[in-house]
Amino acid sequence: MEIINSNPDCGVMTFFIHNTCNFKCSYCSEEHYGGSHRWPEGQTWDNYLDLIDDMKEKNKYLYIELLGGEPTLWPKFHEFVEYISDENTFIEYETNGSRTLRYWDRLKPHQATAHFSWHNEFTDDEHYLNVLEIMQDKVDCTAVLMMVPSAFDRGRRMYDRIVQRGLRIEVIPKYTRINISKSGYMEYDEEQHKWLTTHYYNKIKRNSIDWNLPVDADVNGERVKLATMINQGMYKFKGWTCTAGIKRLFVDVDGEIYRCTKQVGGSLGNINTVWQLPTDNIICDTDKDCACKLETIISKWK
Repeated sequence: MEIINSNPDCGVMTFFIHNTCNFKCSYCSEEHYGGSHRWPEGQTWDNYLDLIDDMKEKNKYLYIELLGGEPTLWPKFHEFVEYISDENTFIEYETNGSRTLRYWDRLKPHQATAHFSWHNEFTDDEHYLNVLEIMQDKVDCTAVLMMVPSAFDRGRRMYDRIVQRGLRIEVIPKYTRINISKSGYMEYDEEQHKWLTTHYYNKIKRNSIDWNLPVDADVNGERVKLATMINQGMYKFKGWTCTAGIKRLFVDVDGEIYRCTKQVGGSLGNINTVWQLPTDNIICDTDKDCACKLETIISKWK
């Protein structure tokens, strides 16, 4: 059995740049909102750039994911995004969209995918919709709806409102883990499962890059959506040979560099000191869920 990424020439990197957030969602954890690690001071980006260069030596293209915390709390965040993106490097960042409308309005269009996560406990629905409307032509704009069973109807209404407005974005209703840092998903009933696997909206105005983004995967030669993979329990890969470390890197909030978020194979070094990237694939040895999109779809086989 094999899972092959849709762009095998592309490396995928995740930078967990800080853990300060203005939301404290019940399914989140303190490591994502506790504020123990702040963002880089000023424009001290050299270590980030060096690690990016190392991955460019192994991959023709790069897809870089920037996470927090709430990344946009870093005052230099969008300046950093513009600095590291180029014709062969595409940026994806996740945000709760809670900054003021003035903040989003003053941003320049840039080559990136922005994932605006909707969290029922803290998101102001009207503000969220207005931010999507502002950003829809500035970036590849995706609404990621964290569909919690207890607030499922509200999530469905948000989906319907986006569709009714005809926003030029992508909408992905998403299964939600019980805790973002642990294995296991919330319990959904049969109707909710069916809705999650049959609802997807896309009127996004795509970027102008001329290469395929590594956001899909072929399972034994058949294209399968991530939601379907999760629904079928296809997110545990112990014993599989995986290209993490070659095609995938994760930099944790403390600067430690790993092949993936599950830290298979241990630390490769620290972005603030020294590191050594691997030259071989690795056999996965964890029982943890490999449920992060960019890891589930990385090429692997058994």
